[in-house]
Amino acid sequence: MKPAAFDKYRRRNPAPVFPGGRDVLHVVVIPAYNETAELPGVLSSLAVARSRFSEPVAVLVVINYPAGAGAGESLELRAALDRPQWRDRGVYSLWAPELAGGVGAARKLGMDSALSAWDADSVESAIIYSLDADSPVDPEYFTVISATLAAHPGAGGITVGVRHRAGETPEMEAAIRSYEAYLDSYVSGLRRAGSPYAFSSIGSAFAVRGGACIRAGGMKVRAAGEDFYFLQEVAKTSGIVEERRVLVYPSPRCSDRVPFGTGVAVSRLMAGHGLNEVTPAAFEALRNVLAAASRPDLLESAGAFLAELPEPARRFFETNRFPRLWPQIIANQPDRADARREAFDRWFDGLRTLRFLHFMSGGVQSPAAER
Repeated sequence: MKPAAFDKYRRRNPAPVFPGGRDVLHVVVIPAYNETAELPGVLSSLAVARSRFSEPVAVLVVINYPAGAGAGESLELRAALDRPQWRDRGVYSLWAPELAGGVGAARKLGMDSALSAWDADSVESAIIYSLDADSPVDPEYFTVISATLAAHPGAGGITVGVRHRAGETPEMEAAIRSYEAYLDSYVSGLRRAGSPYAFSSIGSAFAVRGGACIRAGGMKVRAAGEDFYFLQEVAKTSGIVEERRVLVYPSPRCSDRVPFGTGVAVSRLMAGHGLNEVTPAAFEALRNVLAAASRPDLLESAGAFLAELPEPARRFFETNRFPRLWPQIIANQPDRADARREAFDRWFDGLRTLRFLHFMSGGVQSPAAER
């Protein structure tokens, strides 16, 4: 990475310097809040995984709690992690009380702190692992992720398989398995259609190269869905490889801390509500759209492309101003078929794909992405 680009990112995203040192090129970032009971098990699982990995690994726990929630358990967690025995195991804590933006802001702060330890050369070899404080890992967690990224040097990030732990009640167990099936069905449908965004976006189940993180602009703070938007940008700027082996085992707990995501979905399912299912016909329509985008001649003009699409797919693109925007987009691209297709994939990104699928399933265009 060019030093100027690295320095520019660091200036725009200041963060406490990671105390683990610049020689540690594998850093796990874990936001934590009210998870004193869960975190020791996660750290123990990481210790086992580290013992099977040949390179140094550090863990950075970003301790945060929402404004008005009270410090209570977070202070206890901070005191526990400040003990020397944790430092001896490569575990560090970063105190970020009442950080505006919740878990996404805590994850961003941890990632930016890790980036601060490296320079423009070492950042390209570094890997940041995103995990949660209630999500133990497989013993081969580091080995598999590192090997998969090494086998795909052009990929900037990786998503891994997830299997939630057993629910506390039969109702919770049924809800979490239904939600897992829902997520698997969605990603499988994207994969069959040929989408470059065929991967899950779960905060506890991805890793990213340091340089790719910077090229994606880092994680942005949002009310929810930070992981979705961040991985979408990594896919656009560096590419993502999907590792389907299950390496992370999150809690199936219910939650209302964010407006959507696993916790909210489990709560809805347990209350008897359904999820926004995507129909097979919608995935087939997506496959046809992407097949049309693969024809070099059709992306030379918006009219030629839209003429290949049936209703209501054409109506979706017209509603999203594709006829007006596309000429402006390709005017700034090299006159090559591959450049036009790359531009199309950047415009028709993961969020627009989600909205297209909901539209084609007979629903409204979702304003937010579900994890």
